[in-house]
Amino acid sequence: RWADWAGLLVRFLSGGDPALAFRLSRVPDDLPLGSRAESFLEERDGLVKPEEAPALAIRILDDLGDLISFALDPDFGTVRYAERTASSRAEFGPVSEAADSGYLMREFYRPWLRGEFRAPADSPTEDARGAGPCPDFVLLTVPFPGCLVGALAAAREARSAFGPGTRIALGGGYVSTELRCLRDPGIFRDVDFLCFDAGYGSLASLIEGLQAERDGLPPPPPYRTARRASDGAVEYCGLPPEPGTRADSFRSVPCPEEGRFAALESEALRTNFPDYRNADVSGCVRAPYSENPMHRIWSDAPWLKYQLAYGCYWHRCSFCDTRLDYVRRYLPSDPGALFEAAREARRRTGLSGIHFTDEALPLPGLMEFARLNRAAGRPFSFWGNVRFDLVWTVDRCALLAASGLTAVSGGIEIATERGLAMTGKGFTFPDLVRALAAFKRAGVLVHGYLIYGFPGQTPGDLVDSAEAVRQLFAAGLLDSAFWHRFVLTRHSELYARWRAGLEPDLEPLDRSGSFATNDLEFRGSVRWDPYDGPLETLLADWMAGRKLDRPVRRLVAGGPGPTLDPDHVEVLARAAAERPYDVEVLPSRPRVHWLAGLPALAPGDDVARIEWFDRGRPAGVELPRPRAERLAEAITDLARRPEGMDLEEFLAAAGAAEAGGPGDSLPAALRGEGLALV
Repeated sequence: RWADWAGLLVRFLSGGDPALAFRLSRVPDDLPLGSRAESFLEERDGLVKPEEAPALAIRILDDLGDLISFALDPDFGTVRYAERTASSRAEFGPVSEAADSGYLMREFYRPWLRGEFRAPADSPTEDARGAGPCPDFVLLTVPFPGCLVGALAAAREARSAFGPGTRIALGGGYVSTELRCLRDPGIFRDVDFLCFDAGYGSLASLIEGLQAERDGLPPPPPYRTARRASDGAVEYCGLPPEPGTRADSFRSVPCPEEGRFAALESEALRTNFPDYRNADVSGCVRAPYSENPMHRIWSDAPWLKYQLAYGCYWHRCSFCDTRLDYVRRYLPSDPGALFEAAREARRRTGLSGIHFTDEALPLPGLMEFARLNRAAGRPFSFWGNVRFDLVWTVDRCALLAASGLTAVSGGIEIATERGLAMTGKGFTFPDLVRALAAFKRAGVLVHGYLIYGFPGQTPGDLVDSAEAVRQLFAAGLLDSAFWHRFVLTRHSELYARWRAGLEPDLEPLDRSGSFATNDLEFRGSVRWDPYDGPLETLLADWMAGRKLDRPVRRLVAGGPGPTLDPDHVEVLARAAAERPYDVEVLPSRPRVHWLAGLPALAPGDDVARIEWFDRGRPAGVELPRPRAERLAEAITDLARRPEGMDLEEFLAAAGAAEAGGPGDSLPAALRGEGLALV
């Protein structure tokens, strides 16, 4: 039954055969059901509406995944493979073995790879060739631990298919984070190079090195690349030693043209973007795990992925890997070039949704992208990760929402004043509430990242944070959230402070290892084990709209209760609603934008009412008829300008007094009713 239904369900979830929804809603007798699907049906008394069929279908596939993991291949997961094997693994051996011994690797993935590379498995390595010329390079990206074993399997099949003349390079977030202190050279039996950080400079140096070899010259050491030296040891080229590494355990070779490759990489980061030229998105599977619209945004649609900047403009959060290049080095992209690349990708794929994968969306780049989107007729909707700081004013959020921004996620971490300071967030709890209120007022969905088990955090801090999060949900300021168990990492700001003697209470337990060693244990972390289940249960209820009126009492038996006032968030949210512009600092020459519908003049003699609709809500203002007519003309002109208009120019066009005079009351009357001032 699983075999009969699996293909049907995958096709249905990727947009094919929508009529299957009606068949699934009947829950036919031959439908294979596991614990996830059965629980879903029990919650609905066995009755499924056609619009709920995708949620049932994905749970059936997850049940199939559970069966495969239990009966055939314990490393299998529906969206990752052998993740635990690869996550901060001290030794390479188990990872290498999984690429050969896993049932799915052996029986399905590697045979499929052979077909893709068009070379029989028993081809002699020296003579192996695909259907055409062998490539100079095979590039494999490993963004997460759950991708590593599959990448190694691909590398082995590529080597078998193309022979030693093809160079195989491994890069991506996992490599750049986990393999910076590699001592075991075993991975170089499968790949020739490890490329670090952005990768453009590394690849450029490898390509130039290949050309040098063809010209009969010795290739110079590459840029930000690891390789195996002639004596078998791991050699890092153009990459400085990691802090705290012994000179005898880290062989570093300078890159003679480091400056040139660094400049090339910076320019590539600014102007080079995915083109989706060979991307077939027709098979992307929707995975609607939740009825919560924000919580399902990651998995319920395929997105075009872009970055408005490389790195983070803040890069000070104490838990974050701020010592790594992709966080520490901040390089804004060219929004114009990005927008044109996205337009071409939209033409190729049919996708019009963009997920900006920035560490934290930079306001200038986002505002410029939004302007370009308005000028082009708003072809894109977009979302991404932000810092909940005071740059997100009411009018900026309104303008961005009118330009296509649909959702944001962002780190709250520990939702107390002490917790925000402890984690180095750089904003206060009132700042947080103001930013959340501005997004929600604009109709933008909001997701919050939370952590617990942070060194120095107390059970009292955690219960106060949980109660604050409940109040944020109850006030309508959060749509979804996720609690992460804190993990200490070797490249974090916190670990750097400990190395400098500034965190005497932190006791890292540094285990020895020769492979992936970024994650570190620390003394006292197990005290937070009892909180895993209660926090997950609370969030599930709040995201479903349940128990929002029940203050958090205790998280574990005998634990402390909250000290937070029951109206703590409500008071701050009310202040943000009643005085939305109190903390805003406008530029010396602000610009205005019209976000509502076009105005219409109601009949009248001496006094006329201008009326319009703002997000479906009627709005308007009464003025003497001559002024009303001029204002209507000025608003109509402003509405046609995606770039907006200088405030003084708008006031003059509207017939108001010069800036600084009585006419200044006009923006106040229109602000929040369709006029945005930024």
